[in-house]
Formats: sequence, structure tokens, C-alpha cells
Amino acid sequence: MLFLDNSRAKNFTSAYKDIEFLNFFYKQLRLNKTGRFEDLFPYVSLCGLERNFLRCDDRPIVFTEIQDNGTTLRIGQSSRTYPFEPTSLSMLKNGRLYHKAPFGGYGLVMSKTADKLFPLFTFDEYGYPVDFCWRGKKHILTNEIRRNVGQ
Repeated sequence: MLFLDNSRAKNFTSAYKDIEFLNFFYKQLRLNKTGRFEDLFPYVSLCGLERNFLRCDDRPIVFTEIQDNGTTLRIGQSSRTYPFEPTSLSMLKNGRLYHKAPFGGYGLVMSKTADKLFPLFTFDEYGYPVDFCWRGKKHILTNEIRRNVGQ
């Protein structure tokens, strides 16, 4: 969910919900190289002269659900989607599930969605998923994200 930085209570009621705004926000999202607040806000979404600075707990892109009969991932609470590629799923040492993303290399799969996918994985002796059974087909995971992050 996306909130104003100075919101005291960060919950559903204080989150941005306007779909058009969220679609535009995610479309314009990039690394903050504006020379302003770069240490505090590593990402920015540009809107004309306005700058919407962003910081996050993990990744700037969060996939909230699988849509379109299992072919796309929804980005945040927007209506923007990204193609779901089962082989690009990867779990890091923190136990969170990730998928490649249109920005930042990879995005976080929301816990609620990851929990639904968890039973579909086969794990190696170290506890990392190695394959994923999706729609009756076994997909060997590339674990490219884990390799690129160095875990």
C-alpha cells in the first residue's frame, strides 16, 4: 500500500486508493537521481513539476495478486499488471518470495499471495525452492534474482 510519508497510521484507511493516480505513479516510478532527498527517498515518481518521493520497507514494486487466469501479477493496488513467469520466482534468505519486475529488477510477492503459492514449490536441502508446479506443469526456477542479489 502507498501512504503519505507523514501519515501516523499506515493502514488501509489511510492508503492511496485512486486507481488512476496509482497507475500513473507506478508508470513513472524510477530511481531518485533528482539531487533531492536521495538518501531518504531512493525512488521517485515524476508528475510534471511535481516529485512524489518514495521509500519502502523492501521493494518499490509489490505484486499483490495473480490475475487474468494466472497469466499476470497485479502491481500494488493499481490496475497495472506484469506478465507472470513462474520460472522467475525466487526466495531470498529473508523467506520472502520475489518475481522479476518492470522496475528495479525484481518485486516482492505479497505475503498473502506467496502463502497461496508456497504448497506448489519443491525445496532443496537448504530450504530454497527449486521448482514450481503451475497449471499442471513443473517449472524449473532460474533463481536469477537470488544469484543477482548474492544469496
